[in-house]
Parts: sequence; structure tokens; C-alpha cells
Amino acid sequence: MIIRQAVPQDLSGMNAVHAASGRSEWGADVLVDPDRFVVVAVVDDILVGTGKTHFFPEPDDQAPEGHYLGGVTVHPDHRRLGIGLALTRARMEWVWSRSDRVYYFTDDHNAASILMHAALGFEEIGRAPVIRQRHADNPTGDLVLFTAGRPATLA
Repeated sequence: MIIRQAVPQDLSGMNAVHAASGRSEWGADVLVDPDRFVVVAVVDDILVGTGKTHFFPEPDDQAPEGHYLGGVTVHPDHRRLGIGLALTRARMEWVWSRSDRVYYFTDDHNAASILMHAALGFEEIGRAPVIRQRHADNPTGDLVLFTAGRPATLA
């Protein structure tokens, strides 16, 4: 598996992964924002996963300003092989080269994501039905906001 920064030629492969996963396509603009890191996973010369970050310069209710992980997608045929973890680590390292903290949020029922991020040091800091204009996908559920600090070894 190769994890690397995405380039414009990756967009069709990234969107093929999204389509296979039932997710919306990304536009080319996702690759031109200097405050965003887009990363891909390649196995046997096939793009099988992608992830990105978001930068929010202002706080929004309980969501602090800063860099957020978002948008990890792994092709269904390549899940549970550590690809999501590798994409997440790469994005965290990129954020930590710019900030002491990284944030992410997910639906309260997304146990796989919560467990993976907990293993990477994320801790819950809040819950709400809406975080950064994204609504929980369950009308009676919440989104859970997490943060992780840069390890002292990377300071």
C-alpha cells in the first residue's frame, strides 16, 4: 500500500471509490485549497481510498477553530485492511506540522470510526445534533466531536 498526496489526475479514481461506496463525488476544487490535505491510498496501482482535511478559521458553537479530519472513503473491496487507519495517520501528521490539535466528528453510532480514532488518541469533547452545519444522520442521534493533541515526540 502506498499513501501519498493526491494529484489532479487522481480525481476520477477518487470519485470511483466514492461511487462504489455510495458517497457523493468531490469536485476538482478539493485539490486546490492550500489549507486542505487530500491523500490517497494505492494498492497494486489501483486507487482504493482517499481522505481529506478541512480548515475552519473561526469557531462555530462548540466546534473550535482548526484543522478537522473529514471525508475518508475506502473502496468496499479493500475495507478492514488498515487503509482507513493509514489515511488517517497521514492526515494527522500533516495537521500536526501546522497545529498542536486535530479535530474530527462523526455520528454517535459510527462505532468503527470512533474505535479507530480512539486508538489514535482522540478523545470526545462534545456532542450536538449539528456540528459545522452537518446534521446527524439519525434524527434522534448526535454528532460526536473529538480532538487529539500532537504527541510530544512530534513537537
